[in-house]
Amino acid sequence: MDAKLSYQAWLNNELIDQVTKEELLAVKGQDAEIYDRFSGQLEFGTGGLRGIIGAGTNRMNIYTVRLATQAFAQYLTAHNQNQRGVVIAYDSRFMSREFAETAAAVLIGNHIPVYVFRRITPTPLLSFAVRHCQAGGGIMITASHNPKEYNGYKAYNENGIQLHPESTVEISEIMETLALKDVKIAENAQASPLWHWLDEDVYQVYFKKLSELAPKRSDFDLDLKIIYTPLHGAGADFVPRALKAGGFANVKLVSEQMVMDSEFSTVEFPNPEEPDAFSLAFAYAENYPADLIIATDPDCDRVGAAVWAEDRYVLLTGNQIGVLLTDFLLQCLPPEQRSNKVIIKTLVSTNMVYPVADKYGAEVRETLTGFKYIGAAIQQLPQEGREFLFGFEESCGYLAGSFVGDKDGIIGSLLIAQLAAYYRSQGITLQQRLEQLYEEHGYYLDTLQSYYFHSRSEADKAKALIEELRQDQLLTIAGLNVKSFKDYLNGVHLDFEQNQEFELDFPKENMLQWETTAGDLITLRPSGTEPKMKLYISISGTDSKEAEHKLGLLMNAFDYLINQGLTVMS
Repeated sequence: MDAKLSYQAWLNNELIDQVTKEELLAVKGQDAEIYDRFSGQLEFGTGGLRGIIGAGTNRMNIYTVRLATQAFAQYLTAHNQNQRGVVIAYDSRFMSREFAETAAAVLIGNHIPVYVFRRITPTPLLSFAVRHCQAGGGIMITASHNPKEYNGYKAYNENGIQLHPESTVEISEIMETLALKDVKIAENAQASPLWHWLDEDVYQVYFKKLSELAPKRSDFDLDLKIIYTPLHGAGADFVPRALKAGGFANVKLVSEQMVMDSEFSTVEFPNPEEPDAFSLAFAYAENYPADLIIATDPDCDRVGAAVWAEDRYVLLTGNQIGVLLTDFLLQCLPPEQRSNKVIIKTLVSTNMVYPVADKYGAEVRETLTGFKYIGAAIQQLPQEGREFLFGFEESCGYLAGSFVGDKDGIIGSLLIAQLAAYYRSQGITLQQRLEQLYEEHGYYLDTLQSYYFHSRSEADKAKALIEELRQDQLLTIAGLNVKSFKDYLNGVHLDFEQNQEFELDFPKENMLQWETTAGDLITLRPSGTEPKMKLYISISGTDSKEAEHKLGLLMNAFDYLINQGLTVMS
């Protein structure tokens, strides 16, 4: 439907409340704003539905939540998972609890049991609870690390893993057939016998499994000083509990950010990948000189870490933490157990993990971007007689163990603390251990550049640019010859050295990847959950100078190419 017609339909719909209609009337005559709000509906991306809170089909509101949940209910019914029920959790964002209760009312309206957490709960606990309750699916209301204006909706399968594209496409197709009048909503849903509350009992089982998972060593220096911040999010009650259970007593909490604040009033972007998110924690460190600073995002599925390096705190990248944890976890295993272990990473995460794992005889596997793919890969290992050890993605997502099906900031926080405690006992910092690994395996440098868009039309231009690059094959980049080109949407691998074409054995995703003859990787993809496009560059060199030089060449060349392309399409 045309955006203007859809806008008018909402104004005329008796099921839309008056407050929402007043918000829409306030933008009357603003064609660009109306287009942005009503040009299609929110789509499931790598992290589910995600959008700005507000009125419109392309916004997060109770009506898009109702439609998504009705479609999810019909999907579950079609796949005979409806009677097992759905677990629902929510984070500290605006409208999160309202959206969770809305989803629960729709599921009960469809005669599907719900298991709802009483209070703000991290995403990994939702994933765990789906398995614990033997439910047919799960819903997490969160926008992860996005700015405060956003909220979102993650849908999970019976294994506690976010739904794969074939499932989200099916749900999206059902959504397209639905009108608001088709949504079944239970009145006074909380009084229904189908409504079940979840609380401390589930948390206790999770923490018991966490204690069994974490390495047990006598050479951890538990005097390690830690500063922790949940960035106003769901980790506030859970990460300190995990650290305490792990024996860490010197934990200083950033009190201002322990508050569940939907405004995220002390931080502009609650993203532990960004140095600015650590500003208040760094200020705390002036009076409490910590060895390690940990931050988790609002739904506590990501964790970032900063360490003291000679004269300042250095924020480790997700790739660096992934390499350090891979090396640490393999070290902690008896030698005879290492060869059967598998480490799983995404295609855009560092390749440095390959030589690290190879040293111990472990295997590394790759998946598409998104932890749902790592979760699915973990599920396959027992059939092969292999054991999962650790999974990670460059955007600060980590997982160990088999009781959670998504990245876990609680597990990640405890493992990072143990990692730092282990090397503190040896008299070195994590930064120094990283330098040792560079000297042993080569200097790997991985970086990410994001191109943000402020409207749906701008995001459409980015998709058009990617399509153009898909058609125009680059044979050289910054004077470096291109060895191969991979188009993950069409499943095509072009090998220019052998002049051959191969089929990619991966699910379809709108992602392009170039490899130079020196083994450097350049990857371009639109974000699946945010209005931006991501450029990943991964290079290696014999030393930092060589690596940084190549990185600069490739970054400048591609940055120019992208900005020129977007300008031409404006």
